[in-house]
Amino acid sequence: MVNATIPGTYVEIKAGQRDTAAVSGVVAMPLALSWGDRVIELASGENPLLKLGYKINDAKIKLIREVMNYANGLILYRLNEGEKAQGTVGGATVTAAYGGDRGNDISVTVKAVTGGYQVKTFLGTAEVDSQVIASVAGFRANGFVEITGSSIAAGTAKLTGGSDGTVEGTAYDEWLEELEQWEYNVIAYTGTDTATMTKIQQYVDAKNEAGCPIQAVMCGSGFDDPYIINNTVGGKTTGYELTAAEACATMAGIQAACGISQSATYYYPVSGWTDVSPRLTEAAQELRTQAGETLFVYKHGRVMALYDINSLTTYTDERPEEFHKNLVVRTYGQYSRDLQELLDTRAVGQIRNSVDGRNQIKGMIYEMTTREYSDKGYVIDFTADDIVVEPGTKRDEVVAGVNLRVADTTDKIYVTVTAL
Repeated sequence: MVNATIPGTYVEIKAGQRDTAAVSGVVAMPLALSWGDRVIELASGENPLLKLGYKINDAKIKLIREVMNYANGLILYRLNEGEKAQGTVGGATVTAAYGGDRGNDISVTVKAVTGGYQVKTFLGTAEVDSQVIASVAGFRANGFVEITGSSIAAGTAKLTGGSDGTVEGTAYDEWLEELEQWEYNVIAYTGTDTATMTKIQQYVDAKNEAGCPIQAVMCGSGFDDPYIINNTVGGKTTGYELTAAEACATMAGIQAACGISQSATYYYPVSGWTDVSPRLTEAAQELRTQAGETLFVYKHGRVMALYDINSLTTYTDERPEEFHKNLVVRTYGQYSRDLQELLDTRAVGQIRNSVDGRNQIKGMIYEMTTREYSDKGYVIDFTADDIVVEPGTKRDEVVAGVNLRVADTTDKIYVTVTAL
């Protein structure tokens, strides 16, 4: 990572000798949709009707609901474009704001009133907009339809001809290219195409190698990767069922929600879930866990995530066993984000590369690490001696090292009960 061309902070997370603005809780997910723009941002608690054409509890957007049950935010990429539905009323043409089947559920009524026409837009039977206009030119696009033409008259336009279209072969490549513009923590892939999963794994590994810590949740095999979470169990709710691949949306949301403040081991409740599919015996749970699979299980009368692990099963000096735990990976990842933001905003281009300047950088790292990580119990045994800040080979370079030991959660308790 040394010898960078442009200014900035470059953080690498690596295994030590027993010892590299921070976004949190955001999922990125590609889906084929029946409404909406190419890229859609959703925040926790936001009503998605305008952006997605459905309310959050509609089964048509169940995977989005699964993510948003937990995540702070979702960056949704629409894989398909579709055809826009259209209709006519008087001499005006009414066109859906987006392509897709959902446009066929839109209708527009026009009624003559004093001073012009009252135009109402309906999505299904629900009125979503009403405005009074004197002419077509006075109609304000409302997020559902646009109206064009030279004249308008009383009547009703029922939109038709909308279609979802198909997902082009380059759609996932374009999605991965678009992701470069966004900040997020977890990717959710809810499909089953092996070639696409390979592309995603290569992308995620490259991002981590470049100092951008992210993980992906997918349902496949052979990953053996600390940045790939292999979810292999689906679920059941009162309104719909989820395949193991679809349940990757749920697991991604949980991972985003946990962040560095908690583990997903024994995570419950899994919102809305009444059962898992399939239910696994304890022996099967052990075998799948050893294979690096992340599982939803039915235990103690409820659905929960069993163990907060990723697909890494081959341990090396660069990827030791502790990297098998997602809490550890998330903590190192968030630390690198926080450290990069700190130094980019307070050190790069501002502090002289002198002994005093480097000591100032060391002090900034120590203060942030102590306040945000050590004092909160996220890392242990941290002291100022764990930080080294030295001059680089060029006058404008500083090379720093931080030894960090993440505190994992207690996931296994061994108890011996002796009869007296």
